[in-house]
Amino acid sequence: MQDFNSDADMPIHPSKSDNDVVLTGENRQPSDLRTTGSPLVSIGMPVYNAESYLHEAMESLLKQTHDDYEIIISDNASTDHTEDICRSYAQRDPRIRYVRQTENVGATGNFNHVFGLAKGVYFKWASYDDLCEPDFLARCVEVLETHPDVVWVHSASSKINDKGDVLDSAAPEAEGIGHTSEAGLPRQHHDSSVPYLRFQGVLLGTNWCVDSYGLIRSDALRATRLFPACYGSEKVLMGALSLLGCYYEIPQTLFYQRVHAAASSRIENAADQLTFMDTKATSRFASTRMRLLRGHLQSISDSKLNAWQKLRCLMVIVKYLCQTNKWGSVVRNTITGTGVGRTRTKRGSSVSAG
Repeated sequence: MQDFNSDADMPIHPSKSDNDVVLTGENRQPSDLRTTGSPLVSIGMPVYNAESYLHEAMESLLKQTHDDYEIIISDNASTDHTEDICRSYAQRDPRIRYVRQTENVGATGNFNHVFGLAKGVYFKWASYDDLCEPDFLARCVEVLETHPDVVWVHSASSKINDKGDVLDSAAPEAEGIGHTSEAGLPRQHHDSSVPYLRFQGVLLGTNWCVDSYGLIRSDALRATRLFPACYGSEKVLMGALSLLGCYYEIPQTLFYQRVHAAASSRIENAADQLTFMDTKATSRFASTRMRLLRGHLQSISDSKLNAWQKLRCLMVIVKYLCQTNKWGSVVRNTITGTGVGRTRTKRGSSVSAG
C-alpha cells in the first residue's frame, strides 16, 4: 500500500451555535457522562462476509493513538471466515467484543444494533473495508471535548482501491471523486448557528455522506431514530444530526473509503438495495424515496425546534422535492427498477456493510 497523504495541520475554530437544541449533558465534561468502567469512545463495526479486508480495518483501529475505546463487532450471520477472524481479535484484546446475529437482519438492523451495545460518550461506525490514520480518533475527540456545539466530526477523506492505493478523481473506480474536497465537503452551512440552514446543507448538498463514519456524540444519536430501513439512509441520519448542532471537518486527510466490487454502493437493482438494507422488505423501488422523505419529515417532527424553525425546515423539504432536473431520472429509474444513486457520478452509500 502506498503512503497516505498528509495535509498541513490547521487550527480548529468551528462557529458557535447559540440557537442549537441543547442535548442532555451536552455541556458537561465527558468524564461526567461516563459510567464506571466505560470507555470514552465506542467503535461499532457491523460486518457480513467481511473476510477480504477485515484484518486491515481492524489493524487500522488498533493502531489509534487514542486508546480509550471499545470495539463492538456485530456479525450479521456471516457464512465465510469472518466469525473466526473476529473471535481471534476478541481473544487477543479485551477492548474488542464480538456478537453474532442468529440470522441476517439487514444492514440497517445491524448498524443500529451495534450502536445499541455501545457504552461510550462518543460513537463511531466503522466499516470492515475502510482505513483510518493512527491519529484519527485523537483528533476527533479533541474537537468534541473542546467544542460542545459540534455534534459530529470527521476528517477530510480520500478513496482507495482494493489494493489500498489512494485514488484520484481520474481513476474510473473513483467515479469522479477521489477526495472530499472534490465532493464539495464539508457541506454549505455545516457550522451555521441556524438549524434549518445546516439541514439544507445536508439535503441539498453532496450525496457523499462519508461523514456518517465520523465520531458522533452518543447523546445526539439517541435523540434520533438512527438509520431508517432504506438505501441512502445515512443522509436521513446526517440531516437529523444537523438539527441538533454543528458538524466539523478536520482538514487533514485521516480517513480512506475503500472502493471495490463487493461494496454496497455497487448494488444496481432497486429490489436488491431494499433487501440489502432490510431483509424483510417486500416493497418496490418507489417506497425507497418515500422512506427517505418520511425519514426527513420524522426528523423535523421529532426535533425540539420551535414551530417557526420547523416550518423553515419543511420549506427545505419543498426545495428538495422541487429539484426538477432530477425528475426525469427518478421516473426512468422507477420504471426500470434501477436503484437510487445509480445515475450520479458523485455517489456512494455509506452504509457499506451488513
